[in-house]
Amino acid sequence: MDIAVLYRNLENNILRRDRISKKLRRSCRKAYTEEDLNNIVEQVKALRTSRKALRKILVYIREAGNYEGFEEPLVTILEYMLMVGVHMEREVLQGTSRVLRKHKNTEQYADEIDRVDMEEIEVLGKELEVTYSIIKSRLGL
Repeated sequence: MDIAVLYRNLENNILRRDRISKKLRRSCRKAYTEEDLNNIVEQVKALRTSRKALRKILVYIREAGNYEGFEEPLVTILEYMLMVGVHMEREVLQGTSRVLRKHKNTEQYADEIDRVDMEEIEVLGKELEVTYSIIKSRLGL
């Protein structure tokens, strides 16, 4: 796959994840009704889907033979994800879990966040580090 397409996919994915995280944070502040809670669960699922897509993009980036001038932008966006994105997502999901745990009918989703999503975030963090290291080594830094 072309590195320009991969970079655009990476950038779009990260922007989408940031929007979902911000929306999820706002939704958790005003979760009063059953509909609000269902909306939160759907947002968690969207974030999960986006996380899986990001992991696929990272694999393609690692397999790319040549970054054709995209080295610096890739390093920058991966640094952002390592320093901010992963931690922000973890924080948002922990808050979401606390909100869902307060309601009997959404406790199972809170457990799922605590088990599945937190583990997936750890794996994502490791994959980001590996991808970042590969790009930095190809740059000779």
